[in-house]
Amino acid sequence: MSSSGKEFNLERGIIASPGIINRLQQGFQMQRSLTIEELQYYILYWDKIVIPGNNLVYIGLPEEDLLLQAGAIERPRVGFQGSFQGDQVTDAIMSCQSLVAKELVKDKSVDWVIHQFGGDSLFPDGFNQRRNVIRVDLSGVLPVPAENINIYEILEFKNRRKDELKQLHAYLDSVYELVLSAPDQELAHRKAISDLSNAINDLDTVFKERFENTKKYDITAELNLNGKDISVGAASGAIIDFFATGMTIPIATVAGAILSTLKVSAKAANTFQPASHNTKLAFLSKAKSEGLL
Repeated sequence: MSSSGKEFNLERGIIASPGIINRLQQGFQMQRSLTIEELQYYILYWDKIVIPGNNLVYIGLPEEDLLLQAGAIERPRVGFQGSFQGDQVTDAIMSCQSLVAKELVKDKSVDWVIHQFGGDSLFPDGFNQRRNVIRVDLSGVLPVPAENINIYEILEFKNRRKDELKQLHAYLDSVYELVLSAPDQELAHRKAISDLSNAINDLDTVFKERFENTKKYDITAELNLNGKDISVGAASGAIIDFFATGMTIPIATVAGAILSTLKVSAKAANTFQPASHNTKLAFLSKAKSEGLL
């Protein structure tokens, strides 16, 4: 992917849940809302951050008014009509992210992807589709301030380093396309991997210059094995063979310590059905618990 092409200038958007919500046998459990650190992670690495709410049970966010005032996030409210009881309330709350995402992924002027924290994608009935995916796990790669930084400092840093951040996304997309076309042991020697590692190294350097404490985030992309953008590898049968073998390829220390682990695996996963024609079906993230630098 050329970093000077259309993809480089394309805005990146995520649709996120306001917190970790668990379905119970009766009702739901609000495990926690997003932390300020997780919000800073979103704001730094994506151009548009949409975190839906609703008119039944509204889940607030840390410093929400300030983030809205600064234009750092958007919080559209899904309006439900009528009476809701028991599991109906749970279903409504857990469907908000998917309802908003269903409409946004139609907008091809922004690279919209649904995002969740945790190890597996979770979608409610009506939006959930079980399918085969290629999963790309990048371990401990994206630096984020490990403290509450004034939002305007975050936005100023993001604007000043916008070229590096856009470059990072362009290189990530190049790696995803490479994986889809040729998921094999030679990945470690491809230029796209080296370019991504260099971009992460550059970002790490400027973060250390600006922020005293930095934590690293893992990021996982679930890629559409049957998507329309899959090219040579799918046509040659490479991806089909890869899935059939059930291989997992750990690529450790690909190009230095920053890109510590890139793991590629094929698996059956719950995916977001309205994004079934997209290359990227969903993102998952988590912080490295030992990641203070």
